[in-house]
Amino acid sequence: MIRLRLPLLRFAVLLCFLGLTSCASRNPNVPTHVLPATDSARITFEQQQVPDDCTVFAHLLITVPPALAADQMRQSIRQLGADHGADLVLLGLSRQSTLSPETVTFRAYGPQTPYSFAERWAGWKFGFTDWNKGGPLVDFGLNHLSGDEAAFTTPVDIQAVLLSCPAVGTGS
Repeated sequence: MIRLRLPLLRFAVLLCFLGLTSCASRNPNVPTHVLPATDSARITFEQQQVPDDCTVFAHLLITVPPALAADQMRQSIRQLGADHGADLVLLGLSRQSTLSPETVTFRAYGPQTPYSFAERWAGWKFGFTDWNKGGPLVDFGLNHLSGDEAAFTTPVDIQAVLLSCPAVGTGS
């Protein structure tokens, strides 16, 4: 009986240790996977516009400060994507944020391993703890990505996915 308990105890201790270290080392400001920077990242709001060869490598909540000009917001999101290796940034819903950043910031929520968008995309199912702390939903679309006037009067959280897409990256 003691021989059986010792391996189970070791296994339990190992699981606890792995669980503690993975939680303690998580940095929400660094995506789990970062690819070499790209020249630029395209933005889309339409899942149907994501090519079949795209791979999801980061789930994010992007927080945009109030009074940021729409052109600056678009450029900041494109730059954030390109700096982390994205060819394409898919944007989802947006809502008022409880944070008050001075610049565009983000929080990362995986995934554990990159995956095919066409085969495994399950929707906006990440970051709910933070997402649910926010205020009401905010209208956000292409009309908010151009111009020199502020897109929003309050901080806004935006759901985002970074994608690596060979066809987009080659200009095809």
